[in-house]
Amino acid sequence: MQNTNLKCNATNCAFNQRMECSAGAINIRGAEAVTTDGTTCSSYVDRNANSFTNSVNSVRTNTHNISCEACKCKYNKKKNCTAKGVSIGANKASCDTFIRK
Repeated sequence: MQNTNLKCNATNCAFNQRMECSAGAINIRGAEAVTTDGTTCSSYVDRNANSFTNSVNSVRTNTHNISCEACKCKYNKKKNCTAKGVSIGANKASCDTFIRK
């Protein structure tokens, strides 16, 4: 069972540990996004392309640690995510919680 309110489905990300994010904080890009497909987690690091996966810390990221550039999302308040739960998608590490205002 997940301990945080952030579920990461990007299992090929170096920070993904059992569907939880260990980046400590993330940033969602997509200033012009009008759908989920226009967003992406800028903290995403392909675990197959990088050698630092063994040094990833165990700090769990939650929605209080999410900055958001998707200004058209209803959960974006002054570049902070206000959603109670956030899901990062497996494809493109997009923000699956995005809902257009």
